[in-house]
Amino acid sequence: MKGFRFRKYIPPSVSEKSDFARLLPVFLKLLLITSGDANEALQWLTEADRQYKLTSDNYGIGDFIEDLKRRGYLAEDLQTGKFYVTAKTEQHIRKSALEEIF
Repeated sequence: MKGFRFRKYIPPSVSEKSDFARLLPVFLKLLLITSGDANEALQWLTEADRQYKLTSDNYGIGDFIEDLKRRGYLAEDLQTGKFYVTAKTEQHIRKSALEEIF
């Protein structure tokens, strides 16, 4: 006789995704909301982290910003010290928007 076998639900662990992979979609959504202003998006992300504890002790917003720069999503104007998005970031936003639609 066929039937169902029930087991205790074990939710997926948070660490299955890397910290960068968890924060990147949030940052990209904030970029859309702030009309591409990377500095304002980072301020909002920092505030959200303070309020909702998005990062851990091992990986903070500073580490995330360094990863964004290292992976080519973010660049820094050396004269003003402000961040701006790169073509790679714009392409990633467009690609994710198309995936969301289709």
